[in-house]
Amino acid sequence: MSLWSPAARKAYLQRTAPKPPARTELPQKPAATTAKPVAAQQSPVRFQDSFTPAPRPGGGFFRKPELNPSPIRHGHSEPIRPNEVPLKRPGGTGVLTFNTANGAGAEYRTPQNREAQAELIRKSGASIVAFQEVDSGVSRSGEVNTALDVVARVDDSFRVFMNGGVKESIDIHEPAPPTAKRTGSDGTTLYQTPEGALVTGESFSGDDRSIGGDTGANATYGNAIYVAAPQQVTEAYTVVLPSHTTHAEGRTKTLDTVTGASPAEIAALADGQLTPEERDRLAADNERLRGLPNSGADTASEPRSALVTRVRNPDGTEQTLINVHVAVEPESLRDAQLAYIAQIAAAESKGPPAREVMVMGDFNSYSEQVREHFAAVGLEQVVGGPGEHGGNIDQIWTTSGIDTRNSAQVETEVGFDPHPNNGNPYERDTRDTTDHDYVGYTEIF
Repeated sequence: MSLWSPAARKAYLQRTAPKPPARTELPQKPAATTAKPVAAQQSPVRFQDSFTPAPRPGGGFFRKPELNPSPIRHGHSEPIRPNEVPLKRPGGTGVLTFNTANGAGAEYRTPQNREAQAELIRKSGASIVAFQEVDSGVSRSGEVNTALDVVARVDDSFRVFMNGGVKESIDIHEPAPPTAKRTGSDGTTLYQTPEGALVTGESFSGDDRSIGGDTGANATYGNAIYVAAPQQVTEAYTVVLPSHTTHAEGRTKTLDTVTGASPAEIAALADGQLTPEERDRLAADNERLRGLPNSGADTASEPRSALVTRVRNPDGTEQTLINVHVAVEPESLRDAQLAYIAQIAAAESKGPPAREVMVMGDFNSYSEQVREHFAAVGLEQVVGGPGEHGGNIDQIWTTSGIDTRNSAQVETEVGFDPHPNNGNPYERDTRDTTDHDYVGYTEIF
């Protein structure tokens, strides 16, 4: 989510193309079942370069990924309960993709449901969590950053951002202390502590289109990813995916696909750390898509985005995690967005430096449609079955250099303490934490 101040946002927009007037249409929540049926110590100050952490002992600065012609793929053939997720082995990292359903209904936007979502994460043991449908500053969710609220319930070090302990944002390209909130013009915000990082990416804000009635720039909706130590976030950026626009003139309707960053720009983003100029160009592309006309004769699809986060492992290797939320319809728009995501993944894989890549999220699509685009860039599916129903839309794909085990679709109903601070450890409740049947889980090593 981009949480920069209204004044900073206004100043930035004055340097780029002006936005159209605010619109009042409510974004429509795609139902989860409507996918098309088909067959160490840190330095007190980080380096100037964006997100580059202080060197840690051992492992080196970068270690190239090794060829892995036969990746290990092990998983469960049937969905499992959260408490059935196997314990991670030494050297393994649990990864979860979780649509938090803040766009689906009021029952998913309560503090009690966020506690239940936190409990599901605890039971899974995941230390990397990709969230979709994240509200921030939106009235319908109590004006909290919903991903930050969930993460703070899992990791106490993030409570400092909830209780006002960190008040000011630092530009994403400036040095920052170990605990800081850092914002970028492209819609990316980093909440960092010595215990980990939460990165949020704005798909759109209230002044692009209404979010449950909120029309201000501080109300945002999009994706987020939590990365716990010892993994370190080294870079992050947000790319708004292609949109459809429809122009009606009499009985004639014209449909166009509008894209943001060009192939050359995507390749440049993957080449080392982003420069401030590259991020500003990306921001201009993103704002152009977020601000497409959406009233009268001209309508645009709801903006969707990919949150790209690079993570350095303790052994010095670097991986790219891409968290996505793909359009539910029409199929032609899903195809355009999937092809664009594949382009981002291919660029990140090439670098330099070369990186292994993991793409995860809510694909709103069946596996074969995704595979048509992802196989060509070396991505293999590890979570999300081939079935023809909406329960398979929460998927995880990786390049061959990442071994996976215990991959599973995990049921979203969980038992939890609805009032964890009242001193009664015996109070329990059970609820579905999201409108999706499953969250996707795998362990990488």
